Amino acid sequence: MASRLRRRRFGRAVAQLPALDALHSAAFRRLWAVAMTGTLSMGAVFTTLGWVVVEESGSPLLVSLVLVSFLAPQVIAGPIGGVLADRYGRAGLLRVGISGRAAVTCLMGLSLAVFPHALAPLFLLNALASIMSGATIPSRRALMADTVPPQGLTNAVALDEFAVTSMFVIGPLAAGALLVIVPPAGMFVAVAGVMLLGAILVPSVREQVTGAGDATTGAGPTERVPFVRSFVQGVGYICRSRVLLGVTLLTFTAGTLAFNYMSLAPVFASEVFHGGSRLLGAINGMMPVGELIGAAFMAVLAARIVRPARVVVLALLVTHAVAIPLGASSWLPGTFLLLVALGISANIFFVTASTTLLRETPPEARARVLGLQQMTWGAGALGGLTAGALGTAFTPHV
Repeated sequence: MASRLRRRRFGRAVAQLPALDALHSAAFRRLWAVAMTGTLSMGAVFTTLGWVVVEESGSPLLVSLVLVSFLAPQVIAGPIGGVLADRYGRAGLLRVGISGRAAVTCLMGLSLAVFPHALAPLFLLNALASIMSGATIPSRRALMADTVPPQGLTNAVALDEFAVTSMFVIGPLAAGALLVIVPPAGMFVAVAGVMLLGAILVPSVREQVTGAGDATTGAGPTERVPFVRSFVQGVGYICRSRVLLGVTLLTFTAGTLAFNYMSLAPVFASEVFHGGSRLLGAINGMMPVGELIGAAFMAVLAARIVRPARVVVLALLVTHAVAIPLGASSWLPGTFLLLVALGISANIFFVTASTTLLRETPPEARARVLGLQQMTWGAGALGGLTAGALGTAFTPHV
């Protein structure tokens, strides 16, 4: 009896931690679970598809297309999804998008079972899944502002990032272990089931949008403006606000100049540190460790951050400051530590940037603005190409 009482007291003490404030909202808890199931399934699909491509082709170029075929369409899908979410409702679009991803993932399993050596259909289906996934990201992020009070928004974004980062670590590990006993086609079907669970968990909340029905009362939609005009209005919100425009430009800068180092990770692993695939895996895993620390740090200190826009600039400056010795490092332990530090500053940057966008954007335009910010993610590809060109012309350290 005494031990049960101590456990209850411990549970209540944990629930009252400031770092877990956003989880007091039942709607946010469900949205948090949606983020975890979605990221877990995404990591599992990447791992399974990558394994299939390696087994069938052994080509590093084709393996790289697994990620490229998923990331590239999201640059377009994000803005489109943002407009649709603000017009028709975020929760509904999120359910449709997740269910569509589940159906496409099932088709990947079916394609692999019927045409076991054909890779082209898998890449096309992966790109289609990317469009559906990219279109739902603005909805999920905008819904966070509908499920927690304004003062809890930074904490909610930090907890969301913690869930996403941790599942990106767990998903590939789980898929890699299961592929020993489960064929890839069966893995795709199982992952689709996890996705459907996420669609079921999407909460119905009163959304702060115009042009969409009220998810709580069932009220019908108001008059909607044309799609292109709605998109242009989203651009206008950013251009008229110095804060929104500044954060968007900083996100583009970060993608181009601060987060392009990962494209050279294989080169550093082989040419600088003279290691193999295990070392590459260790290098790639260091930044997620830092991101988890950064997300936990932001969840704890969220209530103390009054002006997140200033933290955005500071975090980006720290990221660049860490990247300079990282690029010059030839000492492996130091490189690991710098990668962890980079992950911490990168996560602080992303959490505060997202919080600033959500706070500064009118509720009816949040999904559109977040979708437009998603276009800046393509800067990572531009930065990666630039880093690759410099590394080829000079040295990886340059």
